[in-house]
Amino acid sequence: MPAAPSAVELLALLTRVRSVRVALGELDAQRLYDLRAFKSCWAELAYLHRLAAGGRHGGTVVTSMRQLVAGVAPLHPSWKLTGDRFADRDSHHSAVRRRLSTLTAAQLLRWRVGLDEDLEERRTELELLPVPEVREEELLVAAAKLRAWEARYGRSLNTPSPIQIPNVKRHARPLTAAERQRRGRDRARHTARARRAPHGSQTITAPPFGAPPTSENSQQEHLRTRPPLRSAYTSRTRETEIRSNGTARQPEPEKAALRNTGSGVAEQPGDWREQIVERVAARRALVELRERQATQRAFELASWTLDRHWPVGRLREAWVVARHGAGEAALHGGRAAGPVVRETPPPQMVRRPGRDDYLTLRRAVARYERNRAAKPDGFPAGGLAALLHLGVLARDAQDQSGPMYLAYAIGALDQLSRRMRALATADSAGRKARQAARATQRRSASATSGPLAFRRGGWPAWVVLDSDGLPQVRVNERFEDALVTREPGPPSSKIAREVLRDALLVRHGSLPPELDGRALMAARERGELAPAQHRGAADPLVSELAELTGMSPRALAAFTAVQLQAMLDRARAMRRREAQRRRGEPNEGPSGD
Repeated sequence: MPAAPSAVELLALLTRVRSVRVALGELDAQRLYDLRAFKSCWAELAYLHRLAAGGRHGGTVVTSMRQLVAGVAPLHPSWKLTGDRFADRDSHHSAVRRRLSTLTAAQLLRWRVGLDEDLEERRTELELLPVPEVREEELLVAAAKLRAWEARYGRSLNTPSPIQIPNVKRHARPLTAAERQRRGRDRARHTARARRAPHGSQTITAPPFGAPPTSENSQQEHLRTRPPLRSAYTSRTRETEIRSNGTARQPEPEKAALRNTGSGVAEQPGDWREQIVERVAARRALVELRERQATQRAFELASWTLDRHWPVGRLREAWVVARHGAGEAALHGGRAAGPVVRETPPPQMVRRPGRDDYLTLRRAVARYERNRAAKPDGFPAGGLAALLHLGVLARDAQDQSGPMYLAYAIGALDQLSRRMRALATADSAGRKARQAARATQRRSASATSGPLAFRRGGWPAWVVLDSDGLPQVRVNERFEDALVTREPGPPSSKIAREVLRDALLVRHGSLPPELDGRALMAARERGELAPAQHRGAADPLVSELAELTGMSPRALAAFTAVQLQAMLDRARAMRRREAQRRRGEPNEGPSGD
């Protein structure tokens, strides 16, 4: 069977085909490179190669358009399927034909439609071809374009389009030996279940009353009366067998007394206790062997580095060994580790990256190992070893609030690595110099051109500048730095904070601690500041003051406790005077006399 083309070779061949269409005027020149068309051809060609690998005719696939539509439908989440195979074929066969024609023009396959005596389409024959020769210049251009797509959309090439094929690399990669074995086993089980169907074929009906039997009805009767088929996936020592018509047949008493013990001797009634003890002892030896193997694999994983791939199954098993013990891993594998999300695209119309626990773990491990000098006492130097150390600490402390699932442990390691980075780099002169350089570049006059000019360049019009062209900064009543502004003022407090940060970086080359998030994190980690409060733990004083004044709790969080109490006293006094005025009572003086 011919080998499948690589991503670069396929993109080069598709670009060759689309360039011809551009020259003929069938396609706009701006659509020479189409990521969605490339992903569709890549995933569907990989599906055809899997069909050919599972067949018996080498690189030839004999199927139908109805089966092709049903096979490639899972690749396209935007396809609407009704469940009617012929209606689904009529709805989506044009898209499949278009891709087959494109791959034919790229000389990657040949296909034709077989007709019956009534000139109706009966089958579709596809023949996979070897990859044609591609020039080196085409490969270089295709590789550069593929790198540009990966830099823009990520290595998974997941775009915000709702009709894209998500995770195309996972669909396009060839099946592993284990996956082929699993699919073959499932196919054999499905065939065995179909043979054990109690009523045979559901499409053959009995003849009408008084009508002579036909060949089809005779076949139905034969299916009902033939002996049951033995399945290779069921035990040979069953005491009850099911006939093909659904009724149960009890074995003979002397045969039911026998067990599959290897000797064929009937068991004595008093020997079952000894046999149970022997079976439990034999299983215990097997469980102990699995525990030693799982523990050894967990130690191997703790020494892995970023230079290799980390199988998710090994990560889950090692976490179970560390968090729940080797016994749990020996009995149930990595089930207790919970799910690990891989390359999940975000919901539509949400501009944030999708969740990927595996990539989060790799970034957290890299960050942990870069800042290992700031690791807590007792933690190992390796990132994966630190992940397992978190599980061991939670298990020894018997703390139910600790991470139970691997996904939560990955989040805990990510936060730990961020705190380590803050401790290691908060006071770094190099970091402050890079901050100042980026702020100067954002506010320089040369940054007012280009496609990102709307995001940077110059100071906004609502900022008052001094003689040096820098924003004027003053100290407000809370002894904090604030910008001197003019009407109409900043659009939002977030934009004002960003401009203030850039102004202080350009003017002084550093930021005060209240504007430097990394410095705040380091101060909280050292114990110099109180830990940050969660949004759910609202202060009653702040809640009452927000209700009386209409200010948001986030704005009130910037005041000290003394200032908040003074503001609350004034707000309460104003509320009392307002109530007295409405009742017609005389207002009391400031001292209440």
